[in-house]
Parts: sequence; C-alpha cells; structure tokens
Amino acid sequence: MALRLQEIDPENDFPALANCLFESYEEPLQKFFHVFFPIHGSGSEARDEAIKEAADRLKLWHTHDPSSYWQKVVDEGTGKIAGGALWNIHQQNPFENPPPSVPTWFPDDGSRRFVEKALENHSRPRSQVAQKPHLCKPKTRDNDVLPAYTFLDLFIIFTHPEYRRKGVGQQFMEWGIKKSDESGLDFYLDSTPYGRPLYEANGFTYIEENVNIPATENPDDKWKEIENKVGPFTFWLMWRPASGSKPSEAQ
Repeated sequence: MALRLQEIDPENDFPALANCLFESYEEPLQKFFHVFFPIHGSGSEARDEAIKEAADRLKLWHTHDPSSYWQKVVDEGTGKIAGGALWNIHQQNPFENPPPSVPTWFPDDGSRRFVEKALENHSRPRSQVAQKPHLCKPKTRDNDVLPAYTFLDLFIIFTHPEYRRKGVGQQFMEWGIKKSDESGLDFYLDSTPYGRPLYEANGFTYIEENVNIPATENPDDKWKEIENKVGPFTFWLMWRPASGSKPSEAQ
C-alpha cells in the first residue's frame, strides 16, 4: 500500500476531505467535534447535509485565509484520501485584532451562545502564548529575512480509521518538522487525548491543559441540550521549537 503526501486540489478535494474528517472523528466518537462540525437532526440525510456544509465551510475558510495550507495523504492504489491536515503559517499576529467569531453553523439560539463561549475558551491558551516575545524574533535563512512575527500552526489533522497505524499522521508531522527547522518557525498545535502520543514522540512539549467548560448565568434549553451532548472537553497546547531554539524560550 503506497500512501503519498500531497497538497490538496482546493477546487475538488473538500467533499472527500470532509467525509474523511467525519469518519475519523466518529470512530471513536469525540464529542467535542460537534462544536465545530455539528449534525443537526438524525439519520443519514442529516449527516450527509452536515458533511456538505463542512466541505463548503472549509473551502470558504481556505479561500479567505492567506495563512491556510491544506495537505492530504492519498492511497495511490485506490485514490482514496487516507487523512488530511490544515496548517496555518502565520506571518502576523492572528490574535492582535481577531475578527468576531460567529459560529453560523449553529442556529441563532442558546446553542450558538454555547459554541461562541467554547471557541473563546479553546483559543485562549494559544492566543496568550502568541503574544510572547519569543515569537517575534526575525529569522534569516539563505539571505531571506522572514517577517518578525512568524510561526507554524497545525490546526486540523485526521486519519481515516482504515489507515491508522500506517504512518499517515507521521507523514504530516515530518513535513511540519522539516518546515519548522528549515524556516526557523516555532511549531504549535492543540492536542486531543488521542493525538498527544504522536506529538510527544515527535518532540513536542506540553505547555498547558485546557479543560473547556462553557458557562453562562442563564442557560436556556438549547444551551443545556448541547452542553449535555458535548460535555467538558480537554485539549493540550503543545509546542516544538525550531531547530536550535532553546526550550526555555516558550516559558
């Protein structure tokens, strides 16, 4: 089985990427996934609609975000996408003047208020670290000066259940580590419990545990409904310095 890392075709790949994304996070089911990519309703038709909405939204985000860089690993024997990864290569502080985050993939009710708070909680550790001076050092390579604020951010990574333990995730990591070391970019990601062993094996350092428990003074029925469905969820902010950096620089 030949599995090859490729850049995606943004005009054609997002439907297959979204389908792979759903199947990856459904087995085993990771409840936090509903915050980012919900299925409204039940049955196969509702799921199909959710995958289509996700594909359209991912393509829209990619089109309007100059830092976005998508990759896929393809089974060359079947042409099937075995996994995907979304990178963000930031050359300016994305947290300095962030646009309002409106989760329009939820109706305008208590469920959206819950998700707004969950997204705020989710981004907090990374936004705090991103303000630290160690990210603002100009790096020079081959006489090219990179912008003073530059870092590499792995935003989404997933592997289809059929292709786990076949090196799909490692191909993404090796690309990112090479990019980090060659360009002098610090490398950040938020890890789920399932992904953390892969990242630690590749030299990532734990920075902060982020237990996400959205709260409000007056939760309505829609807030309580999604709260019961999702529950608290935990991510770990992790960091790998570019080759030659000192671990103490992230503290």
